Amino acid sequence: MIGLPYPGGPSIARAAPDGDAHALQLPKAKMPGKYDFSFSGVKTAVLRAAQEMVSKDFTFPSKDLPALLRDRQRNDIAASFQRVAIETVVDKTMLAFEEFQPASVVVGGGVAANQELRRQLKERLPIEPSYTDIKLCTDNGAMIATLGCFKAMHGQPTADPYKLDIAPNLSM
Repeated sequence: MIGLPYPGGPSIARAAPDGDAHALQLPKAKMPGKYDFSFSGVKTAVLRAAQEMVSKDFTFPSKDLPALLRDRQRNDIAASFQRVAIETVVDKTMLAFEEFQPASVVVGGGVAANQELRRQLKERLPIEPSYTDIKLCTDNGAMIATLGCFKAMHGQPTADPYKLDIAPNLSM
């Protein structure tokens, strides 16, 4: 949306140090579950902010934004997004830690590769968090594709993608 290469997480982490993390006041999701969070709303807010930065309205296509954004704007967006995303993850982690007092905290997935997230968790948690090997901190899409590959290799029948039900809490 802002012209950074895929995957977005590492690209945002590289651009963020050159931006102002408080340039944009981005929202944090208010979800029904106290530990739930989503970045859908903040991504939409980034889109609207980027459109405004280039003096366009909400009808301006996101695919055309990168050509109009200056590097400084791109870096400010990245820094602001990273700040809100990390604050969200750290705040939810702290909330869960304070309630359950676990003996360990394990962070996984693509976000676990973010060094600023690691720094802030280390700073706020009273115990040292554990992380999977950095080579395994990959995009969730890649993890889901791998799961699909294993299921296909083990003979799970194929399904018509147009008739599948949405099951976001499906056990793997």
